[in-house]
Amino acid sequence: MEKLLCPSMMCANFGHLETEVKELVDAGIDIFHLDIMDGSFVPNFGMGLQDVEYICKKSTKPCDVHLMVVNPGDYVEKFASLGVRIILKQINMHVVHYRRLKTQVCILELQ
Repeated sequence: MEKLLCPSMMCANFGHLETEVKELVDAGIDIFHLDIMDGSFVPNFGMGLQDVEYICKKSTKPCDVHLMVVNPGDYVEKFASLGVRIILKQINMHVVHYRRLKTQVCILELQ
């Protein structure tokens, strides 16, 4: 099984984000992990859209997002448009919502 090094950017120094991204790429990371929280699904807030877009643009490595938000399917296309390559979400949902999200992901993979 291949092991990947995927540091969470929640620990990054956002005052020096470009330097942090470059240093992690130079250190050999495989994927940037970006936690997205909305304050409803989980009680705290995570990174903003501008942070995600910035990291995706500044990095030569793929980015994944971990959606800990209400109605994650509503955000799949938005994060894909920002440059995110992998979208993860919490599995605390009704089966109908899971099927809708799975369909969206399949459509995005085909594009």
